[in-house]
Amino acid sequence: MKSRFGLSLISAALSTCMSFSAEALEANPGDYEKFPSGATIGLLYYQHGRGDEAYARGAKTTSDAKLETNVGIIRLLHVYEIAPGVTVDPQFLLPVGAISTGGVLSPLGSPGGVGDLIMATAFKFKLNTEFNDVFAITPYLIAPTGTYDENKALNFGTNRWQGVIQAAYVKHFNPVWSLDLIGDVAFYSDNTRYNLGGIGRLSQDPQFELQAYLRYKINPALEVGGGLGGKIGGNQSFEQTSLRNSQATQYGRLAVAYFPEPTLQIQAMIGQDFIVENGTKQSTFLQLRIAKIFP
Repeated sequence: MKSRFGLSLISAALSTCMSFSAEALEANPGDYEKFPSGATIGLLYYQHGRGDEAYARGAKTTSDAKLETNVGIIRLLHVYEIAPGVTVDPQFLLPVGAISTGGVLSPLGSPGGVGDLIMATAFKFKLNTEFNDVFAITPYLIAPTGTYDENKALNFGTNRWQGVIQAAYVKHFNPVWSLDLIGDVAFYSDNTRYNLGGIGRLSQDPQFELQAYLRYKINPALEVGGGLGGKIGGNQSFEQTSLRNSQATQYGRLAVAYFPEPTLQIQAMIGQDFIVENGTKQSTFLQLRIAKIFP
């Protein structure tokens, strides 16, 4: 049986992994606009996150839970038109990077490597011709291909399959104002080689996430946006013992996107967590993204 301290470290490690997985699938403002049919789009992301405050069941436990993530994501997609006003965007995302810990989280180590491969197909439906409003649904499949060592408490890979269903609605009020509404639910298989030399079993309940972004187009090449998001659920059990680490996180994001030319976009986004139920509260989130459209 793990000690109370051991269980708390496991809970912190898993909350960390849950947070990273959520950021990898977090939609950005404008992501669900319809892309040109036949286009291939390549994207490169850099994400940096940092936090020091740890929470357990809504109460702050320490200000010395240093956690820093530096992650790069490679993403590639192609757009097919399968019917008038309907496109399909098959794609993959591959994260690479490192997690650094300090303070009371130092025993978790500082792993790095390749993350789990993310495969997805976005189905986008044009709802009208006046404003080009969009409804979309995207199934994700996350394969256990990332760097994983069952003898370590914290890993970059998760050693389990994950499935996510994400739905989005894009409303254009006029040529300059628009609203993105995104929601998803994630499901998880068991990790049968978690810790304890590979003989422990980790289970996780479904997790839900909602996002809302308001965007304003300053001119055809420059757009700003901001909004809120939140996660709930996802409680985990280790060897049938509940870790009581369900997510109840609220966060904010501000973004600016610029097209130096019609086929190249540069996006910068900043944010932070406002409320965290379990895990490390992210005081700083920074993302830089470059997207290139190949017609």
